[in-house]
Amino acid sequence: MRMAYDTILADYVDADTAAKGGGFEPYRYQCACCWEEVHICAADSRGQATHFRHRSGNNNVECENYLGSRSSIIHHALLRQNTRDRIDFYFSSLKKMFSVDVKFNADEILAYGHNEASFLVRISSIGEPIISVPIKGTRFLPDVSETIPITKFSWGYYISSSIDMKQREFEIFRKDASGKIYPSIFKIHVEDDNGNYQAKLIRSETLYTNTSYLIVFPYIYPCELSFQDVVVDNVMKFRTMDRDFSAFIVKFTKKTLQIERQLEVWKYRLELNESLALLWPPSSQSDGLIDTSADSVIIYSSFELQAHGNINVPSSDICKFDNGLSKISISGITKIYKKNAELILRKIDDTFPRYQELFVDQLSRNNYEAHDDSAYLYNRMGVVRLSKGTSSPITISSSIRHYSFGYLDCIVTAQKNSNILVGSDLIQDIIKSYKRVEKFDWTDYELLDLSQEAFAYIETCEKTGMINSAAKYFITEGRI
Repeated sequence: MRMAYDTILADYVDADTAAKGGGFEPYRYQCACCWEEVHICAADSRGQATHFRHRSGNNNVECENYLGSRSSIIHHALLRQNTRDRIDFYFSSLKKMFSVDVKFNADEILAYGHNEASFLVRISSIGEPIISVPIKGTRFLPDVSETIPITKFSWGYYISSSIDMKQREFEIFRKDASGKIYPSIFKIHVEDDNGNYQAKLIRSETLYTNTSYLIVFPYIYPCELSFQDVVVDNVMKFRTMDRDFSAFIVKFTKKTLQIERQLEVWKYRLELNESLALLWPPSSQSDGLIDTSADSVIIYSSFELQAHGNINVPSSDICKFDNGLSKISISGITKIYKKNAELILRKIDDTFPRYQELFVDQLSRNNYEAHDDSAYLYNRMGVVRLSKGTSSPITISSSIRHYSFGYLDCIVTAQKNSNILVGSDLIQDIIKSYKRVEKFDWTDYELLDLSQEAFAYIETCEKTGMINSAAKYFITEGRI
């Protein structure tokens, strides 16, 4: 078959594009007819077209001839998602504890809560649950992962809900049929200023250069890890689940024969890493999702974006620039994925205000008494902080400003005087109080709409050839 559903991109993809995007991860593709797992075949063949094939060989006519619309297939696939599709395993360096992370959407929480269902984890398919958590709104938030500690060691964990007894087995710790133990590898995702981090279990067999990993042995490793071209840091030995563990933080700086041979013994392989980053606009990130209200974003990628190959949008929504830059139109959830690089963008409605409007009280007083230490006196001399209990007169040339948590919340100015001078009285008061004069020039006033009092004063100044500087300022400002 030429088309299949990509569970990582949540998109309907063709085999050629999927192969070019490096999509060879196990469990990634599903048949859009029977929804069983399929994988890419003949990617490098010259005599056969690249195609998808069922793992079981069930390439029946019905599946081969099935052809549905992209939107209906994606919609059907999303409806089929359940608890099993949203489970991850983590290790906390701070708590030295392993955990299972699970999340539900709002409809699932409501439905499970109505049926009083629980999230169950067993260490055998027929054993009693070691974890039983009610799935309800008081415990789970919609689309937000809930972290549940694992307290018992097992080579397999069986997960289901109490109303869906179809279990899915997960492997955290690894050994083969002969009992040989291999390390588990976690990718370090979050690190705080104190060096604490969360590491997510790698489910595929592929590791990448220049990426921080935690290699975990479910026993005390007898010696130090020894690799060339590998940064080994923070060796840990700890005990949890009544068992001793060893762990090493590593970063493979390049591919070498020695590294590849050792990883092959552990059933892993190493590939060169890819880079992917959102450059614009600034956006919030929560639980692996980047939320943006913008219609488009600018990203950097070390690889070429391929529509429905490593990004789940059509080519018309991708505008490529030089130096790895691209502009992507965003609607709904956009996923970009290749090798170790992953970016999930979610378009949100900008229904909330970008800022909260703060109301500032405007008061008039002749005197102000500070009731705390957050009031400041502004006057011609500058700014002075008023201590609690300080009483200060307020003049026409001063004001008091009060702040709460750094935000201005009150301005106090002098009370207005009913005997304020205007017109000719103001001119006479200015002339009496301010003695500086300058040369009179009619061109300074030709374009002004002069009041009767201002025009009469200017006619007087024209005769003397001089005008009071302060009076001129008040006239040109329109205050007389």
